Amino acid sequence: MRTPIAHALSLALHPAILMPGAAGLAAVLGGAPAKTTHAILLATAGAAAAVFLFAIVQVRRGKWADADASVPEERRQLNVFLGVLLAAGAALAGFSAQPQALALGFGLSAAIIIAALALSRWLKLSLHTAFAVLAAGLFWPDLRYVSVGLALAGLAAWSRLHLRRHTPSEVLAGGAAGALAAITFQAAFAAL
Repeated sequence: MRTPIAHALSLALHPAILMPGAAGLAAVLGGAPAKTTHAILLATAGAAAAVFLFAIVQVRRGKWADADASVPEERRQLNVFLGVLLAAGAALAGFSAQPQALALGFGLSAAIIIAALALSRWLKLSLHTAFAVLAAGLFWPDLRYVSVGLALAGLAAWSRLHLRRHTPSEVLAGGAAGALAAITFQAAFAAL
């Protein structure tokens, strides 16, 4: 019974699903104007759709075994695509009339992916955990939402461990990367 629950949690808390929802909700709760919230939702959902489309194309071309990108070379290709996509999103948002929080969020997300690529020789950074912790940090200083977010991050970490997709050290490293990104986001956002 635990494995189907772990699969469901891993899917429901996938970064491409979690981040658009968390970013949009954080914008609404933070009192962002509707135009800003729409821009954040559109950009993050668009990035998520691009990731899914990239994975589907790789599978259909026969380059990947499945859309999960479980094979190290597939994961590297996905992370390179993600890094470029997120860095481009940060640059585009930063140089246009988009919310600075969007540019900052994309930039820090790209930094998490770059860290995953840099560390890949030694460990497989848990991106599920990293982005779940980052998502929780978007809600600072509202401890109610931060607590719910961290509980969800704990569930994401448990699911990845239970499914044997990551080791405890990989989950901890992901959590640390997400926490560093969240702290940086809040510090930089406060300075905007």
